[in-house]
Amino acid sequence: MRSAPLFLALRYLRPKRSFVSVITLISVLGVMLGVGVLVVVMSVFQGWQVEFKKMVLGFEPHILLMQEPPVQGPIDPSSPPMVRSGWRDVLEVVRAQPDVESAQPIARGGVVAELGKRAQGIEILGLQSGDENALITKLRKHLKSGDFDLDGDHIILPEKQAEALKAKLGDVLLVNASESLSRLVNEVRLNQNEPDETKRARALDGVIPTGTELTLVGILRSDTAGSRGYVPMNIGQELFMLDDGVSGIEVELRDPDLAHRVATELMDTEKLPWDWTPSTWTQEHGFMLQNVESQQSLMWFLLLFIMIVAATCVMNTTITVTVQKRREIGILTALGSRAGQVMGIFLAQAGIVAVLGCALGMISGFTVLHYRNDLRAWLAETTGKDFFPSDIYFLSSIPAYTHWVDLASICGVALVLCLLAALIPSYFAAHVDPAVALRD
Repeated sequence: MRSAPLFLALRYLRPKRSFVSVITLISVLGVMLGVGVLVVVMSVFQGWQVEFKKMVLGFEPHILLMQEPPVQGPIDPSSPPMVRSGWRDVLEVVRAQPDVESAQPIARGGVVAELGKRAQGIEILGLQSGDENALITKLRKHLKSGDFDLDGDHIILPEKQAEALKAKLGDVLLVNASESLSRLVNEVRLNQNEPDETKRARALDGVIPTGTELTLVGILRSDTAGSRGYVPMNIGQELFMLDDGVSGIEVELRDPDLAHRVATELMDTEKLPWDWTPSTWTQEHGFMLQNVESQQSLMWFLLLFIMIVAATCVMNTTITVTVQKRREIGILTALGSRAGQVMGIFLAQAGIVAVLGCALGMISGFTVLHYRNDLRAWLAETTGKDFFPSDIYFLSSIPAYTHWVDLASICGVALVLCLLAALIPSYFAAHVDPAVALRD
């Protein structure tokens, strides 16, 4: 009978006086815990990776082309002249690429924003306004309050920087370029020992920054839009003393995953002049994604030991059952049962435990995932410690994304380990001498 091994396996899983045995329950719970923990951890890691990628693509240019700054200091007269390229020509070349959706010039640099006695250092991008700028279109989605208006002496700040300045919509901030302040500090240090006040004042006269007054018209969510501020293009050029020049060109693609390929083609085909260098969003933030992938692989390896412990419980169950059913195994062998049929009984038993454990593990894992943010809030309130701080993971809630490949891998590993754990004791049980088994 083909169903005999399965029938006996189900019979051996429960004792005579109760519905289920304790050792069977422990084995199922072991597999359930292993599968449940793996489902939760893998889903959270995968969810963080997916959400972080969405967040980065929500505010970061897909490709950023930066022009090398002019050479400072004396130039060797014997060397050939290095003619700097015009950014407008580069802009036309980039816009002509088939995968480019939008390409706009930018002014980029650091500034110090002041409001009253408070000051805050901020990275600033000067952008050209207009509906054709795809970067502005996606940045508008992250507005917490106000408007993304770059048609005046305006500035848009992230929420954290605005809170540090205690700035509200409509406040006027005094903004100075960090480079101007650094130059002032250097001149003060160089002339601090100058006894002639007239010469000291003349030396500092040309480097004292007057600052630019800008009105705060928009506040962005820091957890989804990063820590960068935005000003009109002409204000950025004025702050960073670019005159009619630019710091670089920001490029938006139809498919952000093509950023590396497009940047490589621009460099390999020499469409970019020598003084322009591309960087992609993966280069800017790829280390975070790689870090998560490394942690995910390490966590999978560590949690695999939980599955091994669960498989050990299954082995103990199989050993216990084979010892208890030694006489019955001898009778089956004496009646002509083959070794494979006897082994099938205990392998079927291990398979049933693995399937039940996987099913219960999936249910418990998805239950924890459903209430993950409630559990996080309860743990934070109970222990006084946030186990998922937004300033480290850049997300206000715990994400979760479950892929069917991960679920299949988890269940497959659990099933294989349980069957392997039951293989050794079932092999010895199937090859017992019937006479010895009946005599014992």
